[in-house]
Amino acid sequence: MALNERRNVKELLSEMSTSEKARYLWEYYRYYLFGFIIVVAVVVFIVAEQSGKKESALTILVLADSVNSTEVETIKQKLDEEILTEEERETHEVSIQVIPYSSNTADATTAQAALQRVAAEISVKDLDILFIDKNQFEIMNREQYFYNLNELMNENIPIDEEYAFYNTNQQVVGIAASEVPLFNQAIGSSDVIMGVIGNTQRKDKTKELLNILFEK
Repeated sequence: MALNERRNVKELLSEMSTSEKARYLWEYYRYYLFGFIIVVAVVVFIVAEQSGKKESALTILVLADSVNSTEVETIKQKLDEEILTEEERETHEVSIQVIPYSSNTADATTAQAALQRVAAEISVKDLDILFIDKNQFEIMNREQYFYNLNELMNENIPIDEEYAFYNTNQQVVGIAASEVPLFNQAIGSSDVIMGVIGNTQRKDKTKELLNILFEK
């Protein structure tokens, strides 16, 4: 607003009563007020969201077309308690994200979006454990996405050979979800495989998870 315009408005307001000033300001400045309120509300919301958000101590992504969300929440609570100390739980949590997915779906757009999400999290090294259907697992395995599970546990994984999946070096890199304790009740899909992403930055927590899952 130009200086002359500000002076004219000031002079105009000086001649009005309090109620007239209120009506005038509402009539000409209400849209600015609404905009200001919206901006403040958005800022407050973002700050509140970020301040209450915990960092991920371990990220697990489940891509399957049949997942029991109640069981997943129970698993998360158990892993939070067993993998994290009481002090760690104040700022960190185990993240288990579920995305509906099947490589046989007729909705190619949805399937592609799910795979793009996986690729993005792997690229920023923010994904540790992946559950995904057998077809896509085998594609990723050929591209060497997965970690040697026996190396992480420092011993052989206690499962039958028919449920294990190997890389070209004959190392176990995948396990059928039906044979993974805790998760076998949550994932109803039959051909879902669990693997550890090779570039995981949280190897210690991943080892703890495997030891919990396959404790004797």
